[in-house]
Amino acid sequence: MNNFQQRFTRCLDLFSDARDKTGAKLSMFAFAADAWGERSIHVFHSDDTATDLRSVSKVVTALVLGDLLSREVELGSTRISLEAPVEPLLRHHMNDTARVQWRDVRIIDLLNNTIGHEDGFLFRKDLGDRPESEYLAYIFDAPLTHRPGVHFSYSNVGPFLFSVIVQDWLGQSLHEAARSAILEPMGIESDWRNFGEYAAGCTGLSMSNGDLIKLASLLRDGGTFGDRSIVARSWIHEMSRPRTSTPHMFDPARVFPKYAYGIGLWICEDGSYYCDGTNGQYLIVIADRGVAISTTGEQPDMKPITKCMIPFTVD
Repeated sequence: MNNFQQRFTRCLDLFSDARDKTGAKLSMFAFAADAWGERSIHVFHSDDTATDLRSVSKVVTALVLGDLLSREVELGSTRISLEAPVEPLLRHHMNDTARVQWRDVRIIDLLNNTIGHEDGFLFRKDLGDRPESEYLAYIFDAPLTHRPGVHFSYSNVGPFLFSVIVQDWLGQSLHEAARSAILEPMGIESDWRNFGEYAAGCTGLSMSNGDLIKLASLLRDGGTFGDRSIVARSWIHEMSRPRTSTPHMFDPARVFPKYAYGIGLWICEDGSYYCDGTNGQYLIVIADRGVAISTTGEQPDMKPITKCMIPFTVD
């Protein structure tokens, strides 16, 4: 048994033994790792079913942005850029107060969680039974209490608004843009839930773990898939470098501590980066080891999950 398989098998042993805070066994769907020229996927149930990736969806939203930037797409009279203001692109959805407050918000602020809200929102807990048709009004009724680009508050708002911009100005949904530029060239099958008439952007992207590990490997490999360049290497670097520190999220006891945020990704001090979605969804790149990992599951207590990945983090 080679080194990769030894580590992978050890991870599976840890998953088998792990218990969550209630003492129950972990409810996982699949675990995959790709490293050193090898890939293995273990399915804990009968098949690798498509799973709602929740916040891991934000990685694909960020990849779409990278594609649009590389093609220098025009949004009306504005060429897309990280510094492009979003108020002209969204003003037809805004009230007068929002048009003033949002005039300094840039596209980068949408995907870096630095719009200026005190706390993040557009999560299930605050949406409740609110109709999806009211989501945009709900967003623009919320005051910006900080100067854009300064205050970090992890949120679902920005990726959703980016989806709105894509559909309003390019005439295709974010999912359609993702399929044509990213997913279909990689042989990935997916669905994306809508918020009203727009792809959610921040959540609701569904795919199998066998396809999710392809995305993790794409990031690790600098935007290439096989012999094909899907996204520019420079954009993967932008996504995975620390742009905003997140000391209030940092827990050194975690296997992958949230030291900073990039574009759609949490960044660790050692250069590893990842995105996690509620109930056990993970896309992880251990950069200095060349390891890509993905998990899917239905596991509310997620802390024990990454402990099962330790064999890939140590010598």
